[in-house]
Amino acid sequence: MSTSDIESAGTAELLAAERQTAANSLIKNYVIAATGLGLIPMPLVDLGGFMALQIKLVHGLAKHYGVPFKENVGKSLITSLLSGAGSVVAVMGLSSIAKTVPGLGTLGGGASVAITAGALTYAVGQVFAKHFALGGTLLDFDPKEMRDLFKRKLQEGKDAVKKMKAEDPAESAAGAAAAAAK
Repeated sequence: MSTSDIESAGTAELLAAERQTAANSLIKNYVIAATGLGLIPMPLVDLGGFMALQIKLVHGLAKHYGVPFKENVGKSLITSLLSGAGSVVAVMGLSSIAKTVPGLGTLGGGASVAITAGALTYAVGQVFAKHFALGGTLLDFDPKEMRDLFKRKLQEGKDAVKKMKAEDPAESAAGAAAAAAK
């Protein structure tokens, strides 16, 4: 292997690392926005916003990786991927409905939806970022093939959201506003 081959490989690795760092930053902004959506006190409004946010995240990642994006394809892939986490999504829906109970229902439901929405957003973002980084497109994305990775990333996401909230709660609100404005 020549020196120029080694330098070229090093440059490619550096570019891939920079691209991944930028994707992770994008994902983090959407995770913060998703947790902010969970705190909306109106039941089920948060769930509609959550789906829109997921679509915007995947669109942003597709744009970042230079992958063509079609909203209807993206929406169906996200829905299929989330169906693999049926119990988690069901708990998020029930928590959203719990917001109808004044006081404790609003607080408990909001906190639960916030953490779950953030974790799901993290997992969706990580799965699509990995797929796009490997040269994949929306047309060759197989949600069934990605379910195991999605479940691992979902657990990572729960831990990441709890860590973010513990580190700087003010950042969560600011990030939510910034991502929602995009």
